[in-house]
Formats: sequence, C-alpha cells, structure tokens
Amino acid sequence: MRALACSWIVAAATLLSPTAPAFAQAQAGVTTVEVFANSATHVRALPQTPYLQRVYRVDAMAAISLQLSVRLPGDEAQARAYMLQAEAQIRKRYKDQILNAAHGMSLAIHYRLDRLPAIVINRSAVIYGVADVEQAVALYQQSRGRR
Repeated sequence: MRALACSWIVAAATLLSPTAPAFAQAQAGVTTVEVFANSATHVRALPQTPYLQRVYRVDAMAAISLQLSVRLPGDEAQARAYMLQAEAQIRKRYKDQILNAAHGMSLAIHYRLDRLPAIVINRSAVIYGVADVEQAVALYQQSRGRR
C-alpha cells in the first residue's frame, strides 16, 4: 500500500510538471550528445541529463595560445626562459582545456563536421546550426518519428 501511494505521488508530480513528459519523451533513445562550437557561440546545455553530454570548443587551442603569447616577453631568449620556468604551472592550468580541445578537434574530424555549431547525437546524427541541446534532441526525435 505504501509503495502504491509513493508511486502515485511520483506519477502525480510528473503529470503536474509541465515539461516533465515532454522532457522524458524527447530524451528517449538518446545516449550521447556532443556539442561542437567555437568560443563565440552561446551553447545552451542542460545541467542534468539521462545521457552523456559533452561540449567541445574547437577553437580553444587558439584561445589558449593567445593567452600564453600575451604574457610572453618580446625577446626570444626571455620568452624561452619564462616558458621553462612556468611550464609546470601552465600545464596544470590549461591541461583540461587542451585535452578537451584536442579531443573535440579529433572527433570533429572523425564525424566530418563541416560547420559550427554542430550537435552529434548518439555518435551518428548531426544537427547543424543549433546550439541548444534540448532543441537538437527534439529535432532528432522528430526525424526518428518520421521514419
């Protein structure tokens, strides 16, 4: 009896929530969402999803390079000395960004993406021109429903 009451409360809460059924339906069949964008694109990703979600900034390496070059002295010998002295700190600070950018570029090449933004769903379907994850998932589900 208690389990039935608990399941009724969960069901009622789900029905009363205006976006819950649409959200659950839109997520069905989605296991991975990979967003490829540049730093100028505002990506609207969802904070919690039932699928794996990753955002790759494909221009991150250029941005990191620019940040590093701004701090470098103009003299080549001084710049080299600075880089040797600060190498550990630089690696620690930029490691995650560099790995994300390199992995994103590798995947973009693998998927043969030819423009940004691009959202790849389930490592097979590509949706171009959309930077909103929820919208991309809805478009993906609509296209699957027409088949």
